[in-house]
Amino acid sequence: MSSDPQITFAIPFYSGVPYLRRAIESVRAQSLKNWVCIVVDDAGSETDTEAAVASYGDTRIRYVRNQTNLGLAGNWNQALRVSQTPLVTLLHSDDELHPEYAESVISTHVAYPNAVAVFTRASIIDTDSKPVFSFPDRIKRVVESLKGSAPTVCGEEGLNGLLRGQYIFCPTLCYRASRLDPDPFQPRWRMVADLEFLATTLLNGGEFVGIPEELYSYRRHDKSQTALLTATTERFDEEIEIYGELSTRAEALGWLTAARTADTKRIIRLHLTYRIIGDLLHGRREPARSKRAALKRASHA
Repeated sequence: MSSDPQITFAIPFYSGVPYLRRAIESVRAQSLKNWVCIVVDDAGSETDTEAAVASYGDTRIRYVRNQTNLGLAGNWNQALRVSQTPLVTLLHSDDELHPEYAESVISTHVAYPNAVAVFTRASIIDTDSKPVFSFPDRIKRVVESLKGSAPTVCGEEGLNGLLRGQYIFCPTLCYRASRLDPDPFQPRWRMVADLEFLATTLLNGGEFVGIPEELYSYRRHDKSQTALLTATTERFDEEIEIYGELSTRAEALGWLTAARTADTKRIIRLHLTYRIIGDLLHGRREPARSKRAALKRASHA
């Protein structure tokens, strides 16, 4: 293997320097020491970000700042553009890697040279980096397909599994840069850019490879974009729209099973029902009302 770094950890960043520090420290704790780390600041308002990155005094870590705010998908694309290694992981700035992550994804890419990306299982952590139970994530684990080996996710079977429940945590993906289209994430989406990328890759004949071990810690907290968009119906509105589009695209390929799964939107309806119950139990009547309206849209779309 070349002595040049094979992997870049590109960290799209907007706010939250304390979490960013934990993400960087998890990169520095990798068992593999030959890597590059780039923090890509999307014109955020925090003034101490560059100094925080520089404080490590580590030449493997550098900071770049966008001149204007590109948005979530735009900054993901920018992070891919500034990376120069064969492999790239878009490490979310509030998440953490397990020490064996780099070695595992690199060795899996060597074993599966046709993979667009390699992904791992993820553990769920809270604001203090402690393990936490998440019912939606437990449901995803039920529907995902990793059984103890590194399977290939491809074709209609792969898309159908993804539509039954998005068990691939996008931030765990380690991409092979040469197999990505320019700007693979679509700025039209605020919440489902990852699902659109995964599904489009499968529809275009690409494949992903999964590692059954938990090598990534995904942080759930109230201030994350996922939490903010889930509290309203914006997240679900996007999911309903993208499922409709994917049904049409799958049907055009003759992938009728995947098209039917997209049409039923079962996982969206289950998630909405779960959230409605939670809102009602906590006395949040207006949010529950708006989610009931979204549930009706999902049932009839």
